Amino acid sequence: DVLKGLEFIDEDMRQRIRAAIDPLMRGVADKAKAFVPGNGEVLSGWSKAINPTINYKPFPRYDASVVKAGIGYNAGENKTQKNGFKVSNYVYNVSAAGRIYETAGRNNPQGRAPFQQIDPSRPGTTFGPVQGFEGKKRAREYTYNKSTREYASNNPFAGYQFVTSMPALTSQPKIKGIRGGGKKTKGRLIFKAWAQDSPKVYDAIVQAINATAIHFNKSTEIKKAA
Repeated sequence: DVLKGLEFIDEDMRQRIRAAIDPLMRGVADKAKAFVPGNGEVLSGWSKAINPTINYKPFPRYDASVVKAGIGYNAGENKTQKNGFKVSNYVYNVSAAGRIYETAGRNNPQGRAPFQQIDPSRPGTTFGPVQGFEGKKRAREYTYNKSTREYASNNPFAGYQFVTSMPALTSQPKIKGIRGGGKKTKGRLIFKAWAQDSPKVYDAIVQAINATAIHFNKSTEIKKAA
């Protein structure tokens, strides 16, 4: 009877959790699609057609319709096992441009902006960008950051301009009993949608678990009465 009772709890809870979170997770996917900016809303040039004559792998072109098509919901693996059950519903973002828009700036909020050489004798003037990091060093002619390797890019500030043209990354809210994910769970599309809706999903899971407990207790009381 004990084993049968545990099996009943596992299966009932699995079904209740899946039924509770399925529509909510679909809502997360729909909300994420709504956050996808139009082609005219991203940095100029990102949505332009790629030159077919280039002989190198180009930066992924942005196409709002492709990004939206790459966002969806999957019920994942939902099955009962010997020691319990597994529910792995998830929302995905699979297009290259979509992933870039989602995560750009996680590691470098300023897009690895190069610093500029400054001539102390002429305040406000710059010589050119250098690839560096915080911390200044003095030389005879000018002040510059520690690294002096020149940028080879035609636009050394492209990374800075690219990241800062986008909305800020959204962090996950602090929910009691739920471990935070750090910068890996910051984003602008599915992670932003999850940040807004995750409290509802977690609440639905708790309610499903409580409903299983109530249902099991009632069925046990009926058996005792019989």
